[in-house]
Amino acid sequence: MDDSLKSVFSESTLSEEGMRALVEALPQLKGSRRRFQEGETILREGELNDSLIILMEGRARLLKLDESGCSLEVDTFGPGALLGLTSFWGKTEVFASVVADTEIACVSIDRQLFDSLTAERPDFVRAVQGLFVRNLSDRYRNMIRSQVARDKLSAQLESERNQLRDTLKRLEETTNRLVNQEKLATMGQLLAGIAHEINNPVGALLRGIESAKDALEKAVRMESEGEVEQELIREGWECPYWSPEEKRTRMDAVMVDFQGVGRPMARRMAQLTDPALKLIGPYVKRKSKDLDRLLAVYELGVCFRAVRLSGGRIGKIVTSLRNYGKQGGSEWEDSDLVEGIRDTLTVLNNRLKRYELSLDLSPLPKVSCNLGEVNQIWTNLLANAMDATEEGGEICVTAIQEGEEVLVRIEDSGSGIDPDKLEKVFEANFTTKNSSGSFGLGLGLSISKEIVEKHGGSLVASNRSQGGACFEARFPVVG
Repeated sequence: MDDSLKSVFSESTLSEEGMRALVEALPQLKGSRRRFQEGETILREGELNDSLIILMEGRARLLKLDESGCSLEVDTFGPGALLGLTSFWGKTEVFASVVADTEIACVSIDRQLFDSLTAERPDFVRAVQGLFVRNLSDRYRNMIRSQVARDKLSAQLESERNQLRDTLKRLEETTNRLVNQEKLATMGQLLAGIAHEINNPVGALLRGIESAKDALEKAVRMESEGEVEQELIREGWECPYWSPEEKRTRMDAVMVDFQGVGRPMARRMAQLTDPALKLIGPYVKRKSKDLDRLLAVYELGVCFRAVRLSGGRIGKIVTSLRNYGKQGGSEWEDSDLVEGIRDTLTVLNNRLKRYELSLDLSPLPKVSCNLGEVNQIWTNLLANAMDATEEGGEICVTAIQEGEEVLVRIEDSGSGIDPDKLEKVFEANFTTKNSSGSFGLGLGLSISKEIVEKHGGSLVASNRSQGGACFEARFPVVG
């Protein structure tokens, strides 16, 4: 190898001065010098390349087209770089375009010149081999650096993606809670409006039935035996509820005491109270034609009683709905939790009647709370218990005082909770309703726990030894 070439390739890196020395040492390369302006394409992706280009001055960019046809910068080159190395050596199409990033100077060696130099100058072959190795080594190191940077960026993006996913999850949970609270507030307003609308006709109904009873009593006073009718009306008004078994027993007794009374008449007389039966007995024995009329008067009193009780029941339901629907926003007051529990039981009565309901509600001291929010706890826990229990199963509600706390316990005889999921049932959006456990209300239990803790209490879940689940809510007593 000429001394000039030895000095050039003995350098650990090929400097600009070294590149010039290489060109000067090989007169054949002097006619291969070229210059490109900034932005000019040196090699175009997809085209055949028949030249090996040695970059002497300036910088170039390697651009690769993506699937949408956009150019992506994948590498940069400086002096000493070999451009088009793989396409020249493999006689293939250019893999990625090379564009001048600045004004550049280079040497372009076509295949004929390259073959001539390798045939005539063994030292050139060794020199070019060293240059090949150096360029490939640089590209390999750059590839490793790019991979490391890409992995680092991927890890960072994954971390940010996880953070974004958690943020979106929390946002969704918050949105769902706000929607749920809005629904509760709307429901409270609707219940209050419905209660007001129902209360008026119910009140009028009760007043009307009282007036009708009084008017009927006044009307029968004009009859010769008006006193009997008045007593029968009053007895019917106060008549207790007879169970089917009690009715059969009383009917049998009537047929024994009053021989010859047919079953239809005995069935009507079985509904009489003992004082009413005593009043009507003489009419039965003498087979008075007034018997049917007197029974009708008593039955009219019973009808008045049924209307009065039904109206009263409607009134109680309306009151429970109004109390249950109290939202009040930030309105807190000293409340009796037992009243709230009974109101909730009334609201859920249509579903609860399919289960064996056991109540142990002791008189409790007052608790400072938002009654509408607390009622939502009982709704969620009772609905949860019904979802987990087959119809006919047992649901137990207990309310007692333990020290300075009020304890409300809601238990069921369902399938219980998977021990591994006891801590997860209070997580937002956690539900196993589609699995064998049938537990979880999505947001219900999470909201219930938040409400309890907001009131300074606690809510825990466990499994009963006899089977089923148990939820215990504790609230501090008003000091």
